[in-house]
Amino acid sequence: MRTVLLLLLLALPLTIQADSAAQVRQLEKALTRLQQESQSIQQQFIMIQELRRNEMSEPAITVPQPRTLGQSVPIPNYNDLMQSKQEREQRIEKYTADLNRLYERFSELENEKEAILEQINSLEQKKKTEE
Repeated sequence: MRTVLLLLLLALPLTIQADSAAQVRQLEKALTRLQQESQSIQQQFIMIQELRRNEMSEPAITVPQPRTLGQSVPIPNYNDLMQSKQEREQRIEKYTADLNRLYERFSELENEKEAILEQINSLEQKKKTEE
């Protein structure tokens, strides 16, 4: 009877270690997924940031220039100029909103990664204390 009880007590830490090892593997998989998503968001952020920067660096109103020296400058339609200016401002606003959304998601992912790393560390500490 004592032998059976002793074997059960010895086997218990092994199952706990196996469970914690499985949990660590699952957490590491989740961490890898979060890192991939974070990297994707960083790439999107950089692309949208560059689009926004290019949009802002272009002049607000472009007036077509004459093709030859003797040709007069065509007078642009005011409504067309205002419409293109408004479209440009809307694109800049959309890019800004997209950048803010991506930044918020990136921050959420960083917080999730931190929590997972803390869980992994606590499981590893628990594992060390049990050994």
